[in-house]
Amino acid sequence: MRREPALALALVAFVLALVLGSIGVAEASLWLDETFSVFDARRSLADIFAMRGEAFGGAHHPPGYFVLLKATIAVCGVAEPCVRAPSIVGNAVLAAVLVLLGARGFGTVAGAAAGLSWAAMPYAIKYAQQARQYGLLALMAALALLLAAQALQLGRHAPAQPPRRRTFVALGLVAAGALWLHLFALPFLGALALWCASWHLVQRRHGRAPSPRAWLLCLGVAALASAPLLPGLVRVWLTDGGGQLSSRAGPVENARELLIDLWSFGLDTPHVVLLAALACLPGPWSRRGLALGLAALAVLPMTVVLVRNPEHFVTLRYFMMSLVPIAVLLGAGVAAAFELAERARTRWLPRLPRWSAALVAAIAIAPSAVAIERLAIPALRKQYATAGYEPWRGVAATIAAEAQPGDVTVVVPHALVRFPFEVYPLPTVVLDGASPTLLDELARLAPARVFVVSSHIDRPERVAARRQALRTLARGGYVRRDPANSPRQPAIELLGYIARQ
Repeated sequence: MRREPALALALVAFVLALVLGSIGVAEASLWLDETFSVFDARRSLADIFAMRGEAFGGAHHPPGYFVLLKATIAVCGVAEPCVRAPSIVGNAVLAAVLVLLGARGFGTVAGAAAGLSWAAMPYAIKYAQQARQYGLLALMAALALLLAAQALQLGRHAPAQPPRRRTFVALGLVAAGALWLHLFALPFLGALALWCASWHLVQRRHGRAPSPRAWLLCLGVAALASAPLLPGLVRVWLTDGGGQLSSRAGPVENARELLIDLWSFGLDTPHVVLLAALACLPGPWSRRGLALGLAALAVLPMTVVLVRNPEHFVTLRYFMMSLVPIAVLLGAGVAAAFELAERARTRWLPRLPRWSAALVAAIAIAPSAVAIERLAIPALRKQYATAGYEPWRGVAATIAAEAQPGDVTVVVPHALVRFPFEVYPLPTVVLDGASPTLLDELARLAPARVFVVSSHIDRPERVAARRQALRTLARGGYVRRDPANSPRQPAIELLGYIARQ
């Protein structure tokens, strides 16, 4: 790997990911989970580190992302571009790191394909434009893989000198940083430890393995940097709290869909798998072993989690770390196609110019590239078009424009969707639509106007709560009169009621 082309391509991938991740980020309102992030970041530092007082769900996330978001909010407030900036920048840095990682393992062509494909991947852009920690978690995975490859001296042109001590220190810090972001980093870090141990045993036979002291240093740094998380984790574990720590045995209904999404970047096409599989075909055993190891590193964390079915739903975003080795494999497969074409030219038609082999390789991978492009571009357009699918900002603005002093907003379900109005505050009193005392509260407050906001009515008990709230309003003497400029979105229902004269 030549250093200058890789750095230049990393810069290109960074800029491309930054531009694509920034399109429309200010126009789209925060959606529900993003308002959870803002609410959680506004907690006190004591609550953040103790993993308590979180928004709906009580997932008990580690404090790392919320401390970062709290600092960001202190600088520029809760405007959409501000709270999404860490995710956008983190995804751009990740695209650049993938270029360096792919180039180190499989050459400059592989690095370019890995980084640029990630920068334009609709699924990556989706979470780059959200105030959530999943993109930063993938960045930690890429940095950990790059540092592990340096520590193990893996790559096409690995240096002869032993790795420096600071590499193992940095690897320990990155592993701890992943734990500070999300508990789903644990399966990936466990798989990465097995990956490193396997390569260590292979290299030990050739006398190239790092010393045990170096690995102990890495583990010690990771343990020390993760130590502040222990009190909160122990408290959550002892109180049996948190959907991420509570699980039950049972069938995994969405395992097949998750696996397909994982290997296809959420595009549901076999062409991504075909390109990635090319990485396992040509080259010496070390490169094939590296490719197979990356494939195992992608699948193993999902397998570990799905052995026991968590009580909360499991989606691909929890396995963003596993998408990193697949992106590297995709780039390696593209590079393998060019290498196979060059080998064939050298062996059978040596007099042809080298560009002819590149042309043949490009023609060979063109069907897969076109198939991926036909799915990726519409998905990217859909991402930009539906980024404001939950227009909480518009709902709050509509209520604020028509509300008078003393008006009331009834929220269904209150436990879930009251948090957006912590970010987009209302000038009205907010009441729980499922409260048994709702009629009494309406009689006490005697509002002239009542707004009813319903969202995520996807369960029978929530449907019943909405129906009961509307019946309560009718019993309280209110008649339907919706706001004039109510946002017409299927995700949120905004109704208006006025007191019967």
